Amino acid sequence: MRYALAAVILAAATGAHSEALPAPVQAAVAEARASCQPEPTRIGSGFIRRQDVNGDGIPDYVLSYEAVSCPDTGHLNCGSAGCLTQVFASTGAGYTKVLDENVQEVRFRTIKRRPAMLLGLHGSSCGKAGSEACGATLYWNGAKFSPAH
Repeated sequence: MRYALAAVILAAATGAHSEALPAPVQAAVAEARASCQPEPTRIGSGFIRRQDVNGDGIPDYVLSYEAVSCPDTGHLNCGSAGCLTQVFASTGAGYTKVLDENVQEVRFRTIKRRPAMLLGLHGSSCGKAGSEACGATLYWNGAKFSPAH
């Protein structure tokens, strides 16, 4: 009963029913839901966002762990490097996790007619002090996002 109620709360909070999500996204949601055990995990609005990130016309999934918190410890997946963000992109073989790291910001654009993921990162990711601006632009190559060549 407790898990069924948690699923209903999660579905309401995310605006999505877990049954309608692709298997890899369902697994990530289940892991997020269990992250505060034995306490209940709070999942707020904005946890799951549907957006075509790779330009194939099929909705992809962006999971923002900024919306996940525990009653006693707060946000487990956030720090000065930002919050854990996972991106699941559609491919011919189903959905693939193409990002799984802490970022301060993630945006998607088309640059020179190519789908691109723009990341705001902790300065240490660029060999700078943590508070200094740092970013990366990754381009879709048909299977994953990677730096331009």
